[in-house]
Amino acid sequence: MSSGYGVIGLGIIGYGMASNLRKKLPSSTTLYVYDINQEVIQRLITEYGSYGKIEAASSPKDLASKVGTLLSSLPAGAHVRKVYLDAENGVIAAAKSSVRLCIDCSTIEIESTQEIGKTIIDAGVGGFVDATVSGGMWGANAGTLSFMVGHAEPTETDAVGKRIYETLSLVGVPSTIAFCGGLGMGQVAKIAHNYITLGNNLVATEGMAIGLKYGINKNALFKCIREGTANSWVMGLEQPIPGLVPDAPSSNGYKRAFGPELSVKDLTIGIESAKKVGINPTAGEAAVKAFREVEADPRTHDLDHTSLWLHVYGNLDEWAKEHVQQ
Repeated sequence: MSSGYGVIGLGIIGYGMASNLRKKLPSSTTLYVYDINQEVIQRLITEYGSYGKIEAASSPKDLASKVGTLLSSLPAGAHVRKVYLDAENGVIAAAKSSVRLCIDCSTIEIESTQEIGKTIIDAGVGGFVDATVSGGMWGANAGTLSFMVGHAEPTETDAVGKRIYETLSLVGVPSTIAFCGGLGMGQVAKIAHNYITLGNNLVATEGMAIGLKYGINKNALFKCIREGTANSWVMGLEQPIPGLVPDAPSSNGYKRAFGPELSVKDLTIGIESAKKVGINPTAGEAAVKAFREVEADPRTHDLDHTSLWLHVYGNLDEWAKEHVQQ
């Protein structure tokens, strides 16, 4: 095992993290990657191979055997469990190491994170920490992600904490790396974070739709919201109305940056977590119902989750005639 770096999962977030690692690591350091999609690995090599060698691993076990620091970003708990705990090809099958550090950036169930992490640690395969992200596709690509980390605030003698901070600083903004406590607390922060954000998606979409239905100019409404107390992340890169924010998915045919199935997954985790601690998740239940409609409709299933606008505003049929191939 080397002191090198590896990334498992080259989805929207993982691809951005891998690209920034390749750009910022010394050119002599090999970046190892693993993904079931060979095309995305080749794309990474084509786009960023000039910065240094990128080598595809044959399995999570193979990758873990070659690196000292491993970052993973996967869609759901089942994927994280298979990558880390598969007895034959998972990270846990790699040789034991006291210095290997596994940093999982996936958004999954709190209990799953804690169980997987404890299993890896107890097996002697290495350290494990949850480091969930905020910033989306844009932050991942720009290297400006924020992190919520399931580790205590590092002290002068905390070598692991310092290493986590230094690693995440390569793919995010150092000042926005928040250490939240023990294993799983980064996941807790992310679940609360996404519950708020996704609920706001629904509220903001409905609010903007009310304004447009009454005939206000969309630019005037946008200015009022952006300069008032209703402003939020949703009003920017997740703006649901086309033509207001050039880089938003809505202004680009609702090109996917965050799929509706991920909204359903994150909200479902949030709802279940709320119930476990006696919170009645009324806002989350309204939001998940709305995003399930987006996910279930074949006209929006493969679009960005902000295509919720087409359902709320009621122009889905008209939009589909112009944009969806029959």
